Amino acid sequence: MNTSLIKASIKKELWEFKGMLTWVPITLIGLIIAVPLLALLLNDLDGDKFLAGVKQLAELQSSPELQTIFFSSTIALFTPFLVVGFIVQCYYLINCLFDEKRDRSVMFWRSLPVSDGLTVAIKLLTGAIVIPAIFMSAATALFLLGLLVNIVISSVLYFGYDISLFGLLGEVNIVSNLSYIWVSLLPTAVWLLPLFSWLMLASIYATKAPFLWAVLPIAALLVIEGIIVNYLQLPDMFFGNFLMDYFSITPSIEHGNSIQAHDSLNIILAQIDYRTVVISAVLMYAVYWFRVNKSEI
Repeated sequence: MNTSLIKASIKKELWEFKGMLTWVPITLIGLIIAVPLLALLLNDLDGDKFLAGVKQLAELQSSPELQTIFFSSTIALFTPFLVVGFIVQCYYLINCLFDEKRDRSVMFWRSLPVSDGLTVAIKLLTGAIVIPAIFMSAATALFLLGLLVNIVISSVLYFGYDISLFGLLGEVNIVSNLSYIWVSLLPTAVWLLPLFSWLMLASIYATKAPFLWAVLPIAALLVIEGIIVNYLQLPDMFFGNFLMDYFSITPSIEHGNSIQAHDSLNIILAQIDYRTVVISAVLMYAVYWFRVNKSEI
C-alpha cells in the first residue's frame, strides 16, 4: 500500500476543513485559559486563604484518593475538547461525501489514481481517528502548559514558603494517565463505528440536507416502533432498547465509587461486540456501493 498516497489523501481531507480544525481547538484553549484568569481578576485573591488551600493540597500527597482526583481533573480538562471534537467529527462525516456530489468535485477526485474503497476508508479514518486526535493534541498541549505553570508555582512555594508540592507530581502517574486517555482513542472509534458508518451512508445517499437523512429515519423508526408496541401491548421496544443498550455506558467499578484510568478503558472495551462488526460492515459496504454506482447523482 502506498503510504504517501494515504498521507496525501488525509492532508487533502484536512485541508478542506482546515479553518474549523485549526481555530476551534485554539478557541477552546483560549476560553479555558481566559475563564480562570478572568475569575481571578474579578475576585480579590486572599493570600492567606490561598496558602491555606495549598497546605491542604500538600497533605493529599499521602492520600489514596490522589490518583482518582488527578484522573478526574484530567478528564474534566479533556472533556470540552472531546465533546466539541465529537461534534466536528459528526459534521465532517455527514458532509464529507455529500459535498463532493454537490460541487461535482467527485468527478475530479475519482479521476485520480485512488480507488473508491481507499477514498471511503480515508474519509472514515479522518473522521474517526485523525479529527479527535487533533482535539486531543490541543487538550494535551493545554495540560502540559498547566503542568509547567504548576511546576513554576511549586518552585515558588518551595523556596519562598517552604511548602513542597513536588511529591504530588510524582505520585499521580502523569504519563500513565495521559497514556490511558490516548489509548482509549482507538477503542472509542471502534465502538462508535456504527454511528460513523451511518453518517457516511447518509452523506453519500442524500441529494440534499444530509443531516435530516441521518436523523429522520432513526426518529421515524423509533416513533413507529413506539406506536406498534403501544397498540399491540408488546412488552418492550426492540430497536429503541438496542440503541440505548449499545450507546449507553454503565460503569462497573470495583474501587468503590471512584473511576481509575484503566476502568475508563475497560468500560469502552466492554461496549464493543459482534454488533459493532456486523452493523459497521453492512453500512460501510453500502457506502462503498453508493460511491461506486451512485456518487455522481
